[in-house]
Amino acid sequence: MNKLKVCIVGSSGYIGSHLAFNLVKDFHIIAHSRKKIKDKKFYTNISSIIIGNIKSENTLKKILKIKPDVIVYTISFNHFKSEDNLSDSIKNNYEPFQNLVEKIVSNKLKIKLIYFSTMQVYGRSFKKNLITEKYPKNIQNIYSLTHSMCEDLLQAYQKNLNYNILRLSNSFGIPQISGLNCWWPVLNDLCKSAKKNKKIIINSDGSPLRDFISLNDITKFIIILIKKNLQQKIINLCSSETISIKELALKIHKNFYFKKKIPIIFKKKPTEIKKKRFRYCNKIMLKHGFKKTDTFENQIANFLSKI
Repeated sequence: MNKLKVCIVGSSGYIGSHLAFNLVKDFHIIAHSRKKIKDKKFYTNISSIIIGNIKSENTLKKILKIKPDVIVYTISFNHFKSEDNLSDSIKNNYEPFQNLVEKIVSNKLKIKLIYFSTMQVYGRSFKKNLITEKYPKNIQNIYSLTHSMCEDLLQAYQKNLNYNILRLSNSFGIPQISGLNCWWPVLNDLCKSAKKNKKIIINSDGSPLRDFISLNDITKFIIILIKKNLQQKIINLCSSETISIKELALKIHKNFYFKKKIPIIFKKKPTEIKKKRFRYCNKIMLKHGFKKTDTFENQIANFLSKI
């Protein structure tokens, strides 16, 4: 049986590179990147590479000419860069995706499209403890706005398009490409601070609550999603476990790697965790056979040994 052809759009990014490296056993991987990647190990086992800016019509033509069975779309400015300029964020986060979707639909291509969105479309303050995919959107920043626009675009074409929207919580894990700037995720940042500065610096009072899912577990669910035809169009991609930044820092602090105690420094006066606990629901993931295997402890140990 021939392997499905899967194109990872944004293969030089944090999530895209991890998918490109770890899906090669199951699928025929076509890796798209804006520019040539210097890390030579990236090209091991990758079936083919497409180099070019996703904003270019020529790049889109190259991707569609290969006739992939599945396109996994991971391109977006991160949260911080998205907030710099609305116009630039729309040009980068939305317009190229719009062009791709319109070409798939207008040419009646039988391509399954998997789009990485964000949990931030739900906002940050919740009236319910359990946040399911039916919870109403509450757009509060440019980052979530552009992702919401892409979601709405897919839903507008739902009769003519096979797609899934993944609302990702907070990812963490060792980057696959050396030199990749991946230190904005909070777990990555705290581990780097602990190893290099011998102290854990928290830019808040430690009370913000987050849900974390590892790159390895993200990859596991992507494999399920590619192989199965899930009826659910919108899926929460998360661990369904909520932890505060302070609690996360304590896990790093207690890691066996450190023989000496290191300080935890709060930029704001630390407080008791009084925020109402919420959970993102991952019932759809579990229904289709997903089982979490990666732990904070394993990933923290990996980070601290490799940074």
